[in-house]
Amino acid sequence: MTTPQDHAQQYIHRAAVDPEGNRIGKISKVYLDDQTGQPQWVLVETGLFGTRDSFAPVHGSRFDEELVVLAVSKDQVKDAPSIDRNAHISDGEQDTLRPYCRGCPSTAGEAGHSETG
Repeated sequence: MTTPQDHAQQYIHRAAVDPEGNRIGKISKVYLDDQTGQPQWVLVETGLFGTRDSFAPVHGSRFDEELVVLAVSKDQVKDAPSIDRNAHISDGEQDTLRPYCRGCPSTAGEAGHSETG
């Protein structure tokens, strides 16, 4: 039986692509919901040489061999606001990120802590 934390580790170090197969970057962290412990957001290293960190929702994503296919476009991930990668993602910050997340639950719990690889 896998735990939510085990499931979170499956995302780490995988390439993230959008639904059309456009490479977005490499996943470096997974943020878990404080209430359920389920993966809620991933941190994707984007930009030239992975110099920018972008948040993307786990909601609607799927594994395709060694890739994580996100439910949002490359542009949505790159246009999302930056949040400190080491900080707790507050409700307000999640509200800021949600417009870049088509189909994300609007009443999700706080993604407070991260699981790193």
